Order: sequence, then C-alpha cells, then structure tokens
Amino acid sequence: MKFLKVLSLGAIALASLGLASCGCCTGEEPVPPLRPLPAVNEIPVTYEK
Repeated sequence: MKFLKVLSLGAIALASLGLASCGCCTGEEPVPPLRPLPAVNEIPVTYEK
C-alpha cells in the first residue's frame, strides 16, 4: 500500500510538471529571448601595499 502511494505521488508530480512546463496548453505566448548584454570596458585596477 505504501509503494502504491509513493508511485501515485510520483506520477502526479510528473504529470503536473509536464502540463505546467510548456505553456502550449494554456494559450500563452512563449517567453521572448533574452537581449544581449551591453559591451563594457574593463576598469584598470592597481593594488598598492
């Protein structure tokens, strides 16, 4: 009986992950891609003792 509960809990978790991950079932638009980071110049650092 305990094995059946663990197995059913795992099946429910996988099913909820599969339904919630793609977004195709909800009709939502996909997430837009991230824009590239701006190019920055490195700041010269000098260490003194």
